[in-house]
Amino acid sequence: MQALVLEKVRELALRDIQLDETLGPHDVRIAIHTVGICGSDVHYYTHGAIGPFVVREPMVLGHEAAGTVIEVGDQVTTLQTGDRVCMEPGIPDPNSKATRLGIYNLDPAVRFWATPPIHGVLRPTVVHPAAFTFKLPDNVSFAEGAMVEPLAVGMHAANKAHIKPGDLAVVSGAGPIGMVTAMAALAGGCSR
Repeated sequence: MQALVLEKVRELALRDIQLDETLGPHDVRIAIHTVGICGSDVHYYTHGAIGPFVVREPMVLGHEAAGTVIEVGDQVTTLQTGDRVCMEPGIPDPNSKATRLGIYNLDPAVRFWATPPIHGVLRPTVVHPAAFTFKLPDNVSFAEGAMVEPLAVGMHAANKAHIKPGDLAVVSGAGPIGMVTAMAALAGGCSR
């Protein structure tokens, strides 16, 4: 399949790449419609690394995405072909302590799209667990669906701040995550 591949620092190629897209019984195959470009994609492009995560071989970028289900595994009951969806980009180990405690987002073994060595979603299709794939309401566009993941980061930050109506909040940083965090704080009741 063709994908946008980060070959090395500051070098992208739209080219064929072999990726495992075996559909398991609990997976869905999604035709990707829209992918957001995250700051992490830019960092990998410009620096080839973010902290301990170093791009050592060609990697497909992109982890904020929305698309349409085109195939479902035989055990999937929550989604069907034709559903418009967005996806949670991090897949935890189902047997990890964090997952068993219900805090799977803290699983140190999480496999996160477009984080070396895991390929991202700037490609035509992707196979993803149905449990981490969410149907979009009819009034939500694909572009808005691709923004659900960064919005979730802002919502989580506002939630952790225990905002009450009338509170004042300061968000340091005016990038996309800072903006959605400010929006979430206002939606949570902050007066400014």
